[in-house]
Amino acid sequence: MRKSLLLLGLTCFLGLTAAVAQEAKKVELQGKLRTGIVAIGGETTGAIIETKDGAFELDLGKDKALREKADKLNGKAVQVSGTLTVRKGVEVKERKIVAVSKLEEAKK
Repeated sequence: MRKSLLLLGLTCFLGLTAAVAQEAKKVELQGKLRTGIVAIGGETTGAIIETKDGAFELDLGKDKALREKADKLNGKAVQVSGTLTVRKGVEVKERKIVAVSKLEEAKK
């Protein structure tokens, strides 16, 4: 019984991981960066980029240098590269989140 439950849990986990991986795609976005964002229930990454196609949350990970760079570029036009995933939220029904791999000030 215990082995069956463990196998079932592992199968569900792998299925969910595969579903998330299928939705992820590489993107490059340009827009205005905003940091220090807060939301009800903590349903935010704390940073967004506002583009002509709408707002995207930015996942800056645990890279301290990347977070500091984002704070310095707050309010400025930036270019972001990363992997986009779409997640269901509670207050926000669809969260578009970019796991940032590159962040730089936009060229004028």
